[in-house]
Amino acid sequence: IAPFTPNTTCGPMRRDGAEIRLRPQAQQALEVLLRNTGRPVSYEQMIAEAWKGTHVSKHTVDVTVGEVKKTLGEYGRCITHRPKAGYRLEVPTSEELVRKGWHFFNRRTREGAELAISCFEHAAAECPGDARAYEGLSTCYLMLATFGMRPPGEVYPKFLETHEQAVALGGLRPELRTNRAPGLHMFEQHLERAEAEFLAAISEKPSLGTAYVR
Repeated sequence: IAPFTPNTTCGPMRRDGAEIRLRPQAQQALEVLLRNTGRPVSYEQMIAEAWKGTHVSKHTVDVTVGEVKKTLGEYGRCITHRPKAGYRLEVPTSEELVRKGWHFFNRRTREGAELAISCFEHAAAECPGDARAYEGLSTCYLMLATFGMRPPGEVYPKFLETHEQAVALGGLRPELRTNRAPGLHMFEQHLERAEAEFLAAISEKPSLGTAYVR
């Protein structure tokens, strides 16, 4: 499950390279779900595979899977439950990750932006040719820099990099011009170039409200 890397042979699960500790039984339950991605895992199957047939109650299974979901954080929602069918792990597709990314971005908070970045990063990893993922990343980095949510010197270069990737994959759309212009103005002090980008965006798409506001 992006951004997690389970290692069943020589170490604990990791998230973006950082170690994530699960007790052995919870790790076993996660591995059963991973092996059956997209398919329901009944209580009987979970007990047979994760507990090796040792009799445990459904409550014990629920508590253990709940521990897994808590460890996965926002990705814990990928594990769903139906009383009669059991548990099911659905790994988000690129399309869903992009949609979720914009959902988090629209919170307009640093936490929302960070969650959105995680979604967009993993959408890009799943589908490197998806320009929408890079547009989402660049928009998040621009917001973080503009409102001082993170040091501009740290995130503005990331904005430039992901913006260029979005343009390379999808062309210089008016929305991307409208993202580039504030950077030119606020962080590079190129007022005339910024104004030119805004005017070009408005000329190409007169209904683009964000160009007028910015």
